[in-house]
Amino acid sequence: MKHRNGLIIMLAIIIISTFGCKPDPLEFARPKDLAGTIYTQLESMGNFNYYLQCIDKTEYKEPLVKGGSWTIFAPTDAAFEEFMQAEGYASVDDIPSDRLLDIVQYTIVTSGWNTTTLTYAADGAGFYAGSNFRRFTQNVDTLETINTEEYPHLFVDQFSPPPGVYTIEPTYGRRKALTYFLDAYFDPKPNFQKSDYSFLFPGETFNEGDMKVFEVNVSQTNIVAENGMIYALDKVVEPRISQYQNFTSEEYGGKYTRFKELVERFGFLRFNRNQLNEATGETEPIYRLNFKTGITENNLPFSPYDESYPKLKANINYDLSFGTGLTVPTNDALEAYLQGDNILGQFYDSYDEMPLDVLGKFLSSFFFTDFWTLCPSNQGQTLNVGLQPVDYNLDDVLDVKMCSNGLFVGIDKVYTNANFSTIIGPLLLDPEYAIMLKAVQELGIDVALQSKGSQFSIFGIKNNQFVDIADPNSSTRIITVKDWTSDLSVIQINVQGDSDPASNRDYPLDIDNPTSADINYVNTTLKDIVLNQIVEKTVDINSNNYYATKSGEFIYAYEGNKVSGGGNLNDPAIVTSVRDTDNGKFYEMSRALERPLKFTYGALVDNSTIFSRFIEVMEATGGFVVIPNNSNDKLVSFLNLQRTFTLLAPNNNAVNQAIADGVIVDPTTVNSLPALEQAIAKQDLLNFAKRHFIQQAIPTDGIIAGAYSSMYFEKVIDFVPVYEEYVFENNYATSNLTIKKPATGEVITETGAVTNLLSKRVVIHEIENYLN
Repeated sequence: MKHRNGLIIMLAIIIISTFGCKPDPLEFARPKDLAGTIYTQLESMGNFNYYLQCIDKTEYKEPLVKGGSWTIFAPTDAAFEEFMQAEGYASVDDIPSDRLLDIVQYTIVTSGWNTTTLTYAADGAGFYAGSNFRRFTQNVDTLETINTEEYPHLFVDQFSPPPGVYTIEPTYGRRKALTYFLDAYFDPKPNFQKSDYSFLFPGETFNEGDMKVFEVNVSQTNIVAENGMIYALDKVVEPRISQYQNFTSEEYGGKYTRFKELVERFGFLRFNRNQLNEATGETEPIYRLNFKTGITENNLPFSPYDESYPKLKANINYDLSFGTGLTVPTNDALEAYLQGDNILGQFYDSYDEMPLDVLGKFLSSFFFTDFWTLCPSNQGQTLNVGLQPVDYNLDDVLDVKMCSNGLFVGIDKVYTNANFSTIIGPLLLDPEYAIMLKAVQELGIDVALQSKGSQFSIFGIKNNQFVDIADPNSSTRIITVKDWTSDLSVIQINVQGDSDPASNRDYPLDIDNPTSADINYVNTTLKDIVLNQIVEKTVDINSNNYYATKSGEFIYAYEGNKVSGGGNLNDPAIVTSVRDTDNGKFYEMSRALERPLKFTYGALVDNSTIFSRFIEVMEATGGFVVIPNNSNDKLVSFLNLQRTFTLLAPNNNAVNQAIADGVIVDPTTVNSLPALEQAIAKQDLLNFAKRHFIQQAIPTDGIIAGAYSSMYFEKVIDFVPVYEEYVFENNYATSNLTIKKPATGEVITETGAVTNLLSKRVVIHEIENYLN
């Protein structure tokens, strides 16, 4: 009985819970004031009938009726009537189906955006307030069929398909973006004003509070629907073409096709995927036209073919708040430039002859990171993608079009490229200087050599002039460049003159299988050689004077066409021609400049009739250090040859006078002294020697003068040695240095008959009195 009663109670609870708690249907009813879906909202508004007819002919009616989240840029009936009248269509039914589908797709953006959130950008963490002015639409470029014979300038490699007919994507990414302008896009940009809108869209204006889609006015904004947002347009908007597609736009009559051909030299076909052709039922291969990009590799700064946000400097992906600018010279302007008086025309008769790295640098002048750089409000100094000033002028502008992926500006002028007009220009343009250019780039001084705020001199070494050049890191070895790979990634040199016969060989032994050690040795050696060919000032080859190269060594320019380095100053390299550039002179030479072959010891020994006593001083103090495998030369123990120095070498008479004055002992007697006296004598001799080495290279050039420290110090303050100083007067006319005491100005001595004796990192002058 109890069990039956329990069942009755449980059943009663179930009945009550099921039927007794039924919700009020009015509580969950659709609110009467809730806006309809986008489709029904457009119907209720009454002025979008033509647009709705277009939607009805596509697959987009159902999602716009039922749900999802969308933003619609809907042309009004008046906009469609104007469009159909202009195009000769009596009704929507007359609009070709492909064109009608393009119109509908181009008005639909995924997700609902109001005028505030339209500017939002997205990152991995979500959305944030930004300044987007584009959104991708549902419109996607249709595939095209091309014949490669119509693209003769494309780059071809082992991965390229053979010549033929191919189905390709007409743009990279294919999905077209819609561009709109709001106050919020102009406000944060001081160099982009609302008045610039009239430049982008001639004949149109942008006023405070406006919203525009390209040149079209948005007559109503933020029309709320259940599944999104609606904007009313007073004109029909159709998909815009890309910058690349615009090269051949019909209204230009082909006047920009030459620039297109130059851009296409960086383009190449690549297989992308297999795709079912619904019309034939067969699977077809789809190819994509890619472009070499990357300004640091001298490729295109970005791809005008790319519908997505292109990669710009340092491969940074720009978002939809950015739009690139592209200036495009006419065919006539390009040809006139090459035939004119400019350095590019001195090397090439045709753009087709230019290597890709040269062409890439040339084209980079026409690519701009931000389209507003080209607008009137930004005039003054215009910088291209490479942040180089470009002589852009609004008077040169012929055509302006805001494309789907950026701004296209047609011009009747070609810009001067700073790379070519500066002293590095001949290295960039002449392939005979490829090895020297590679060394300059690896040294990281190529950017500095383009600076017009400094003056330089370069003594060019052609590829075939790297012959029998002294190895900068040896007093005996000479090197000759034998071979190199086409990309210069491996350069092979031959070394001779080493005291170790096994070291006299090719580096690397096998150019196809080089070791990293050999590559490092070759590259380091070539860079050191090239540094000796560059002077950071203008060299006057009529000056009969000395100049410091970037290697730290000195060269001597004289008689209008001769330049000597270390070693034999009477065996100069000859200047064969001179190119004036915007920041210095480029000298073509008969051969590489010599550099000193011997260290200080070797140079003194060669002049031992004058300096034998000073050599004895150095030897007695242990001031010379033996060089392994080199019995003919020695290093100075207390010099760091990463720097440069001057040796005021007292001649034999001066050393004898110092001995007679009791300043030092006779160095030949040191070893016979008792231990304590010997130690004191050696220290005195070492101090004497150090006083004569100056911590600055000072040739008699009439320029380098003032107070300079010697290598001698007698006290240390706060762990810092206080070096003894001397004051130098530099007389170019008499090729003479005068050395004075800094406190009193009293003359200590002057240089003697032997001056400017160049050893490795040390300039040697004879003096007839000693420093004390």
